[in-house]
Amino acid sequence: MGNSFNDPGDYRIEISGWGLDNNFFVERTDLLWTSEGGKRVQLRRTLREGAIVFIRLLASEQANGSVPVAYEVREVIPMDRNGRCQIQLERLHPLGKESSKRKNASKLSEDSKRERNLHEVVRAQQQEEVLP
Repeated sequence: MGNSFNDPGDYRIEISGWGLDNNFFVERTDLLWTSEGGKRVQLRRTLREGAIVFIRLLASEQANGSVPVAYEVREVIPMDRNGRCQIQLERLHPLGKESSKRKNASKLSEDSKRERNLHEVVRAQQQEEVLP
């Protein structure tokens, strides 16, 4: 394998997670990574869309100490006549401190807007009650 795990190609991987039957599984298969960035695997089990799986690179020098990476199941194509199910995957990225701060700041901004609007509505109602 001349590719690093960041380049398109086929990679021997170990995938793990919980299947439709709610049982934990570990399966070795190939990850197909297209030049457009799409990632898919074929498994002997069906997963539900939105499920989280973990992929660990196997067949390379980098496999020693390889850390599993989280992916979300985006699309499931039903099993073929060979009993293999095709799964489209998308890598999950953890929220960093910066994106977490932005998300919290955005939420605070939205919350303060809602609170201001609520105060304006309450004031308007109070004025209506006072005025004849």
